[in-house]
Amino acid sequence: MMKGRTKSHNSEEAEINVSPLIDMVFILLIFFIVATSFVNEVGITPKYKDSAESSSKKPPLSFELSGSGQVTKNGVSVELREIAPIVRNASAQSRPSVLVKVSPGARAGLATRVMDQALLGGAKAVKLSPMPK
Repeated sequence: MMKGRTKSHNSEEAEINVSPLIDMVFILLIFFIVATSFVNEVGITPKYKDSAESSSKKPPLSFELSGSGQVTKNGVSVELREIAPIVRNASAQSRPSVLVKVSPGARAGLATRVMDQALLGGAKAVKLSPMPK
């Protein structure tokens, strides 16, 4: 008699209801989405602003990048290899800041190379600024 009872009891399978667990996961997901603060990253600013430069009143050296890939300084065409010596010569008194004005259509790789050359020349800071269209 006892054997029959145990066999019928073992044949029943226990089920686990997972729907409350899924509900809990969705509630946690909504909580974390609502509680998360999103940080706005600051990219390239359209204006040149630097508190250290404003106190010294010395304007930064500026280079312009055209859409055709030409680098100019004060309207005169400059080779890429000439940028470091120009910055080095301007840094006789103090390390200058350099502003690279980029026109629409200019290549990012060229802007990076100009920035690298300015840093090799001893620039204190190099900033990008978009040129008006």
